[in-house]
Amino acid sequence: MADRAVWTKRVSEWRASGLSSTEFCRGRDFTAGGLRNAAHHIERELRERRTRKVRVARVLRTSTAMEVARLPAPTLAPVMDNPVVVEIGGARIQVTRGFDHETLAAVLSILQERA
Repeated sequence: MADRAVWTKRVSEWRASGLSSTEFCRGRDFTAGGLRNAAHHIERELRERRTRKVRVARVLRTSTAMEVARLPAPTLAPVMDNPVVVEIGGARIQVTRGFDHETLAAVLSILQERA
């Protein structure tokens, strides 16, 4: 099977031609079904890229006078239905289902250094 760049070019040329997939593929070394399949996969990937969501953790500053107990190194076990609130170094972080583990670890590391 040809690589992605070749199929992307074929699909682009087909779309620009205004022909049906059968008409476009006549006399070529690939089938109309293969062309439609490639178009489907390429367009689905583009859609997924456009709708991909960035996950962030909301960090709220609290009063520096407020005493915050020193927390042990956080465990990043999956969070279920109820959000978990982490307080560290005068900051409060609400963690919900689907959080990004790497981002949370980075935020907690920075907060621990400043505490």
